[in-house]
Amino acid sequence: MDVVRIGVIGSGGIFRNLHAPHYESTSRAEVVAVADLVAERAGEMAERLGAEAYTDYRRVLDRPDVDAVDIATQPRPHAEIAMAAAQAGKHILVEKPMCRTVAEADAMIAAAKRAGVLLQVAYMMPYHPVYAKLRELLSDGTLGAPHLAYCHEIGWFRPTHPWLFRREESGGMLVEQAIHTLDAWLWLYGPVASVYARSSHTPLGGTYPEPAQAVENNAVLTASFATGCTGLLIKSWAAEAGAQAAGVVCGNGSATLTQAALTWQTHHALEPSRFVPEIPDDGTYRTVAPCVREQRYWSLAAKGAGIEHWLRCIQGEETPETDGARGRAGIEIAEAAYLSARNGMPVPIPPAVPGEPASP
Repeated sequence: MDVVRIGVIGSGGIFRNLHAPHYESTSRAEVVAVADLVAERAGEMAERLGAEAYTDYRRVLDRPDVDAVDIATQPRPHAEIAMAAAQAGKHILVEKPMCRTVAEADAMIAAAKRAGVLLQVAYMMPYHPVYAKLRELLSDGTLGAPHLAYCHEIGWFRPTHPWLFRREESGGMLVEQAIHTLDAWLWLYGPVASVYARSSHTPLGGTYPEPAQAVENNAVLTASFATGCTGLLIKSWAAEAGAQAAGVVCGNGSATLTQAALTWQTHHALEPSRFVPEIPDDGTYRTVAPCVREQRYWSLAAKGAGIEHWLRCIQGEETPETDGARGRAGIEIAEAAYLSARNGMPVPIPPAVPGEPASP
């Protein structure tokens, strides 16, 4: 098909700020329908994209002119919507996290397989040039074999989205937000063999749920990769005074990375090397405010590249990279971490079996 006709399900901030700019620029897709529980929000986005607005996502799935759906709701309904979309014969792109549990992931994968449609997850990091540069240095042997990967994300999450803090809505902090890191680790360092984790909840009051109903807002996760590398993730939503760091220590050198730059140094080098992707002075993402484009260009471009890859896969030009199995793998690590935090023991993760069908 020359143009993929898209039905959008969920038009909140993540779609408005990261998905919509790409649909406004790509020639591969046309958004024809937008559904959101908030009628005003659906109408605003539909007007912006030249589409029809709905408050019931099933109305979008009923349209024969919709080839594929972009699901950008909060996590709880992801599995329900994706399975309904598969049954309706629509290709599927689902925002991170893919879902809340491994059981939901298996059901989504099985539904897509039965229907013969593509199921992909809208991950960003593999399409970010800083992460791509690190993968290049790992693949070509510059840094050598990874020994220790680390990511510290210590910060404060204001209660603007109360659903984030309820497990039945978001899946938990490790599922909803740390999934970016878990997916990037899988892409960079390979499969995880076992997980050990500790977690806690800091009562914050205000509009946060009571501790008995709230998800963890502090967690430490140690991942043992099949290659022998160890990953350490420290994550908190409860720290007003925060800190962030990410990187890897390898046999031939080490690297640190941010959203803006990658810095690395090998053992024989006298000075570190640095890669800073330049923002192109072209027509890309000019529908957003100039200051937003300047500050968030590579977030826009990374999300856009993932969407464009999905469109190319639908058109038969590429093979899915962030497919359902990839989405499931990150959820499996988070779920193992929750089990480990409860029982105080490392939790093994069985190796994936190529070609093995997902459980229904």
